Amino acid sequence: MKDKFTSYRQYLFAGQKAPGTIAQRVGDLERFQRSTGIQIEDATQASLLEYMADHYAIWAPQYCKRIRSSFRSYFQWRAMTVPGQADVSRDLPSVKIPKKRHRRPAPDELVLDAFDKATLRERAILALAATMGLRRIEIATLQLTARSDQELTVVGKGQRERVLILDDITLHLLRSIEAETAPGVRYYFPGRWAGSHIHPQTIYVYVKRMMPHECLHTLRHRAGTTGYTRTLDIRATQEFLGHSSLATTEIYVELDRRSTAAITQATSFANARDAAISEPLDQLLSQATHLAGKLAQHGWNIDIIKSAIPVREDVAG
Repeated sequence: MKDKFTSYRQYLFAGQKAPGTIAQRVGDLERFQRSTGIQIEDATQASLLEYMADHYAIWAPQYCKRIRSSFRSYFQWRAMTVPGQADVSRDLPSVKIPKKRHRRPAPDELVLDAFDKATLRERAILALAATMGLRRIEIATLQLTARSDQELTVVGKGQRERVLILDDITLHLLRSIEAETAPGVRYYFPGRWAGSHIHPQTIYVYVKRMMPHECLHTLRHRAGTTGYTRTLDIRATQEFLGHSSLATTEIYVELDRRSTAAITQATSFANARDAAISEPLDQLLSQATHLAGKLAQHGWNIDIIKSAIPVREDVAG
């Protein structure tokens, strides 16, 4: 069914925007119309600015940035396709996103407790989010053809693909779902209508029902944080989470305090003193060990015994 946004949707689709992104863009424009009573094609720069200013104190910076992006996308398209149409969004001020950590990761004990009580599909959702780090839309749209043996191809934001190696538990859960799935079904989590998938919001509802104080974001955060803490590989963590920017990964990863404690220990003045003493000592020890080996060939036996070295008062003070 055609509406005023049909051509705009086709433009976004031709630009290989994800279905979720297209729905989000159009939804933002429709929300502007409902809120202001102004048809989006009749909007002026002043009405767009007023709309954003009225909600700036309420909306999160990320949401403000998204609304601006939706306006920019739509009016750039209109300027290209409608003769004489000016881009009224061109001078909308940019929105700065403060760099801060997201929510803490979901605690393992809560995740495991929910997992033990969950159904097969609920367990799969928890594993895909908290172990594999998938977003809710990536879980909802996950097709049965995405798995090849132990590899899972995930289509993320901007239609970017990443290939993940499944752990044994998640692999078993997906295989179990496949065994129960009727012929002709395309998705691991099918929707109400034939050929459709479950809505991403329903995935959110499932998780909130199992874990009232957690959400998909904290589960995904758990995957990123645990993965980084145990590997200390930030680039691999970026690929694992499907981030285009390393800065985004740094926000998601909650560094273990032991990591910063190790940095403090490494930069301590005490270490600098130890290094000053131990460097020549290591050289002497190496020379003594070499000499002992030479003398042993002539029947001499030398024992090298380490004793405590007192710190000089002028250094310690």
